[in-house]
Amino acid sequence: MSAYFERMSAERVRKVLNVLVEAPFFYRADEPDLFGFLRKHRAEFQRFFQELYGWQLVVDTHGARLVKDKWHNPALRPSQHDVFDLTRRDDCIAFLLVLEFHEHLLDERNASIDDPEPMRFRFGDLFAFVRSRFQEDLGTQAPDDEGVRRILRALMPSLIRFRFLAEIEPEREERDSVDRENLLYECLPALYLYDVRALGRSALSGAIGGGPSQVAEDAQ
Repeated sequence: MSAYFERMSAERVRKVLNVLVEAPFFYRADEPDLFGFLRKHRAEFQRFFQELYGWQLVVDTHGARLVKDKWHNPALRPSQHDVFDLTRRDDCIAFLLVLEFHEHLLDERNASIDDPEPMRFRFGDLFAFVRSRFQEDLGTQAPDDEGVRRILRALMPSLIRFRFLAEIEPEREERDSVDRENLLYECLPALYLYDVRALGRSALSGAIGGGPSQVAEDAQ
């Protein structure tokens, strides 16, 4: 390892390597000084992961992640890989819709990742947007309101676990009165790494509409 990180603090190098493999994303806000060290020496870290593991290290101004393009243990099933890897059709569609909702919020609020305050939204706003999109593409075959809620709520724990979103705790005096429609979420930098516009609206529409009543049936 010393060949890659000569004249660098071994302690800080070790810490960077650990935080990069502990979770899918390492954010600047997690530990600004350490993130600054990673950005300063990103070329050395990128070479280390590429040459030893065949992984790509992606670093921007707000976060870092490791991209692994293949698995090496053939005995593991996809469900046994501890990564954000959606396999259920409804989860994939819900994730695309969350990304589109995020782009919608950016445009509506004229916001960006560089704004000092992170962007927040209520679950009810996401629900209303997704329900409208289903109705646009499926019409009378769209899932009902409870079906849309189930599709979204099935995905939310993964988005929180893998740090795409953070659930904001209500104030103590509000905890007993806040319903699930009014739960508040904060958008984390990982959402900015996925550009649903690159797929185009037709790709999302095709995913929603592929199989005329499949989404509606899955939601029941």
